[in-house]
Parts: sequence; C-alpha cells; structure tokens
Amino acid sequence: MDNNAQQNETTTFQAKVASFNLFNYIEPPLAYYDFENIYSGEQWAKKQLWLANFLAENQPDIIGFQEVFSAGALAAQACQAGLEHFAVVDEPSIVDDFICRDPVVAIASKFAFEEVQAIEVDSDYAKALGLEKSFKYSRKPLRVTVTLPDIGHCDIYVVHLKSKRASLDELPPAQSMTVKDGGKANFGELLGRNVLGQWASGIQRGTEATLLFHTMMQRRVETQNAMILLGDFNDSLSHQPLSLLLTQELRFEREGSGELASYPLSDAYQLYCQREAELNVENISAENSIAYQRQATHYYGAQGNVLDYILLSQDFNPHFHTSTAEVTDYHTEDRHLINPQYERDSHSTDHAPVMCTIRSRR
Repeated sequence: MDNNAQQNETTTFQAKVASFNLFNYIEPPLAYYDFENIYSGEQWAKKQLWLANFLAENQPDIIGFQEVFSAGALAAQACQAGLEHFAVVDEPSIVDDFICRDPVVAIASKFAFEEVQAIEVDSDYAKALGLEKSFKYSRKPLRVTVTLPDIGHCDIYVVHLKSKRASLDELPPAQSMTVKDGGKANFGELLGRNVLGQWASGIQRGTEATLLFHTMMQRRVETQNAMILLGDFNDSLSHQPLSLLLTQELRFEREGSGELASYPLSDAYQLYCQREAELNVENISAENSIAYQRQATHYYGAQGNVLDYILLSQDFNPHFHTSTAEVTDYHTEDRHLINPQYERDSHSTDHAPVMCTIRSRR
C-alpha cells in the first residue's frame, strides 16, 4: 500500500450502527406486565452481563434500543461501554406501583446529541386519513441529530412499530363465549375476534410506518440531513404497507424524478449485498449467494422472520451521485437464537440485534 493510500485509510471515518430489541429490560423489583414477572438478582445480573458482553464484543458507536422499562439502568450500562450520550423521550406505564407496561425506545451514542425530539402524530394528516383524534404511536418514536465526521448532520430515528399480537381492546364487547347446549367454547366468536384484532394491529402498524415516513420526509426537505432509521418493525419490509418505506412501489411522473431520487430510504443489508456483489463481479453467483444468506432476527416456533432493520438515506448509497458514505459490513447477532447455551443466553433477548458499518467516501 502506498503512502497516499495509507493516509486516505487512516482519515476515513467509520462507525458501527446497531438496533437491539432488549426483550423486557427491567430492573427489579419492578415487574413487566404481571406481578409474577420480576427478575431475581441473579437473573437481572445475567441479562445485564449478556448486554455488556454484546457491547464489548461488537462495540457499536450508535445503538437504538426497544423494549426499555428501566432507562436509568440502561443509560448507566451504555455509559460503561463508552456510549456516554443517551436519550429517551417517553416512559412506561406503571400499575399498582411496580407493574410496568408500555416499554419505550431509547438510543445511546458516542456522538453528542445536538437535538433530541419525540415524534408525535401529525394531527392534520391523521385526520385526513380518517383516524380518530386520539390516535397515537403504540410506542413513541424518537429522533436525535448528531454530526458525523465527513458526513455532516445526521438524523437518527428509533422506532418499535405495533406488534402482530391481536389488538382486542378497541373491539366491541364479545358475545357469549359459550353455547347453551353443553357449555363448549364458542370457537367461532374467538376466531372472529382474533382475526379482527390482528387486522387492527396491522392497521396500527402500517399507519405508524407511513406517518413516520412522512415526518422523516418533511424533516429531510427542511434540513437535507442524512437519515438513519433503526427499529423493530414487527413485520417484513416486503409486506405492505411497510414496503412503502423504501418507496419501491411508488410511481412518479418524469418531471422532478431526478430530485426525488435523493429521498427514498434503502435497506442497509441490501446496500451491503450490492457492494459485496460489485467487489466479487468476477464471480457470477456472488450476488445470489449473498442475498439469500440473510438471517432471521426473530423466531415464532420454527418460523424465522426478519423484523429488525436499519434503513439509510441515499447519503449512504454509493450509486447516488452526492452520497458521502457506504455500508461496508452487516451482521446479525443470532447465536443465542440458533445455538443457545443456557448459562450464557437464558436471559438474553428473543430478537437478534442487527448491525452495519458505515464508512465515509471522502
């Protein structure tokens, strides 16, 4: 390597970005959802140790968290790992003094926050969509703004979209769940309500995604800041309406299409695959061999799904003419899901954290 190449490599900015669903990160004596769900001292220590080991082994520079109940404990643990800047914009609900519900999202970073903002529902657009006045995000997203060397101002969003669990709270009261002749469960009523509840959850999740995307686009117009979206989307990006986050299915008139090119988001994993395929251009099967190796981030029984994502603005896409960075690595930390060891993983998480490395191109 010549001196110029060495100098260029030493001055190139690089950072690792991660998204991590912590799965009930709650410090005893608080309980999650039910009075019986309280970690013992040993269990809590194991959960903290798993996170500490993850941070030490992977050394993320920016990490978005989901399912946070004890933000103070998480901030302290992140700071010990060198992530001294921490933000949270909401707090969980507490019932009967110690039972917690409605966990929140958080972010930890080695870069100082120039701005921290809770993302609220735009009431005018919600009304235009026919939503109730009381509509809100199931978990309030947050945005922080940092300055990244060579890249400039960057808006980082953390989100945890509504789960697929049937949302039954808003449905009318159930009819009798039993029948008179024999007292057997009314399975038809049960099935019908669950289908309605899952559809309601899907509507909530899709609406959250589209409202957030619109908010991000408004911010992009105002600032032209680079954007990073970290989160547990609770669905695949290939499914509508989440697929609209990548705007691949949208159609535009030719006029103005050049300017529009700067706004879509890209999946960090796909940007990594694209780069690897181009580096292995002599190997015809390289692109296919990489593209089909994406690990699941969550398992429901034996079925694996990718629910956790890192989405990036075109500033991180080297094919965009004004991009300033690229994705040089992508990793899914799934050992605890596919090859768990009780002593090590018993109090880890039911999701696989995802990480990507971004590097400046200047």
